[in-house]
Amino acid sequence: MGSRMDFDLYQREAEKTDEAKKSTISLYGLSGEVGSIFSLFKKRVRDNPPFQKFQDQLEEELGDLLWYISSIASIHKISLNEVAARNLAKSRSLFDEGEITQFDKGFKAEERLPRSLTVDFRLDPETKKSEMFVHGSRVGDPLSDNAHEEDHYRFHDIFHLSFMAFLGWSPVMRRVLKLKRKSDSKIDENEDGARAAITEEAISAIIFNVAEDNDFFREIRSIPFSLLKTISSLGSKFEVKACTFKQWQQAIWHACQIYRELVANGGGTVELDLDEPGIRYVGRPNIGV
Repeated sequence: MGSRMDFDLYQREAEKTDEAKKSTISLYGLSGEVGSIFSLFKKRVRDNPPFQKFQDQLEEELGDLLWYISSIASIHKISLNEVAARNLAKSRSLFDEGEITQFDKGFKAEERLPRSLTVDFRLDPETKKSEMFVHGSRVGDPLSDNAHEEDHYRFHDIFHLSFMAFLGWSPVMRRVLKLKRKSDSKIDENEDGARAAITEEAISAIIFNVAEDNDFFREIRSIPFSLLKTISSLGSKFEVKACTFKQWQQAIWHACQIYRELVANGGGTVELDLDEPGIRYVGRPNIGV
C-alpha cells in the first residue's frame, strides 16, 4: 500500500482485520488506547526516555487509536474521509478570520450599510428606556428590559451593531437605519424581511442568555462552541451563512465587552468600523443632550 494512503483506503483495509465488528468492543478499545496515551506521557515526564523511543511508542498508540475510530466509523457506515473533511472545515471556520463581508456590494449607496458609524446610547431619565441616536436623531424604538427583573436587556442593540460591524449583516439595523435593499425585491423580502429580522432577534436573545450565565465573558475570550453551532444553524438560511465561526466569535465577544460598559455608565458612544472590522466604546453619555 506504500507509505501514503487516504482515510477511506485505510478504513477499508482496517475493516478486514475487525473480526468482532461490535461498537461496544471498539468503544472499550478506544477508551483503553486513550488511557495508554496518558500513561505514555506520564512515563515521559517521570522517566524521560530517549525521544525516539517515546516517538515510536506514541506513533504506535495513535495508530491503535485510529484503528478503533475506523472500526466505529465502518460499523456505522461513516466515511473517514468525510469525517476528516468536515472536521477540517469546522476547524478552519473556528480559526479563520474570513473575508470582510459586504453583502450589499453593488447596491446603491442608500441601500448599503455605512462603512463607519457612530451611535449614542442614552437612557431616558423618566422611563429608563434605552434610545439610540445617530447624527443627533433617534433611530429605532426606545427599549426597556421587558422583564420582571432588571437585566439591562435594554442595551441589547449592541449585539445587532456588532453583527453589522463584524459580519456585515443585520436585517434589524437595516430596518432601523432605513437601508433595506428595496431595489431587489427578492433580497428585500428574503434577506431584509421580517423572517430574517426575527431570526436575528432570536440569535441576539440566545447569545444574551448564554453571555449572562458567563458574566458576559469578562474573564474569558472563548465562546462556547455549542452556542456558535446554534446561531450558525439559525442563520443558515440567510446570507450570513457565509461567515465563519471566528467572525461570530469576534462579534459576540466585542459586543459583550461594550455591553458591560453601557451598563456600567448608563449608556455611551459606540463607534463601528466595517472595514477594519471593529467596534469600540469611546465615551460616556452626555447627560442632558
